[in-house]
Amino acid sequence: MSDISAAEAWLEAADGQQWLLETNCPIGRSPSNRVVLGDPKVSRRHAVVHRQDVDEFWLVDLGSGNGSYVNGRRISLPVRLNPNDVIGIGDTALTFFKNSVDRTIARSKAASMTLIEVKSFECWMLLADIVGSTRLAGEHDPEEWAKMVGSWAAECRQIVELHGGIINKYLGDGFLAIWPSSFQPEHHVASALQAFAKLQAKSSLPFRIVMHVGGLSSGGSRTGEDSLSGIELILLFRMEKLAGTLGQRFLCSEAVHERLAPHVPLQSIGSHEVAGFIDTAPRQFFTRKP
Repeated sequence: MSDISAAEAWLEAADGQQWLLETNCPIGRSPSNRVVLGDPKVSRRHAVVHRQDVDEFWLVDLGSGNGSYVNGRRISLPVRLNPNDVIGIGDTALTFFKNSVDRTIARSKAASMTLIEVKSFECWMLLADIVGSTRLAGEHDPEEWAKMVGSWAAECRQIVELHGGIINKYLGDGFLAIWPSSFQPEHHVASALQAFAKLQAKSSLPFRIVMHVGGLSSGGSRTGEDSLSGIELILLFRMEKLAGTLGQRFLCSEAVHERLAPHVPLQSIGSHEVAGFIDTAPRQFFTRKP
């Protein structure tokens, strides 16, 4: 790659082949991947290097049979990559390179661009996280745990993308997915929630789903790959804490109920204050009907 020296980040194989990391980079045996590895030890959809925010790159295993490794250690949850980390996929070693750019300057530049290109839009937001992941990890063999989490991440990603959503950010034992409401009608989001309900019923991993819809701001990318911000996003994360306190595996806001009630069976769980949120007035929340 002739312009690799000007690239922000890339993967490099031992034979010198390089892959520029501009957006998400799927890795696997299938020809549909960005990095195609013809190795029987590699799964068809093995892993993905997920770019998020201004300058973060995360390796996510997608439930591969033989696992994904960073510096010789098998990963279970998504792992943020650092310069010169070596990713092990089957018999292939891919080194992660990232040009040394002062983060303050990079974020200042991004902020400057945001002032020019900032866009506000209404968005469906879904936050998912594994309940009790630290305890569960200690109860399972590390390789078994890695396969469980990887398979869960792969199924969740498939549900989100199949129903028109985008995984915006991985958060250790969970993720944030979005559906810009001007592009995805209610029935797409409802179908995704129904698929998640089925996954919750059959999955060996207990996980929680929290959903809200409201206005967000981004740096102008319709796909949501830019960093998102806004009071409604803060509310979503506070709702996740509330769901844990209430022991709910699914929790949605009144705004979601107003739009999805014709498509998803929901019931009120009453009014509750949202701890740590700027507006302390009680709000109505809903869960699925049994």
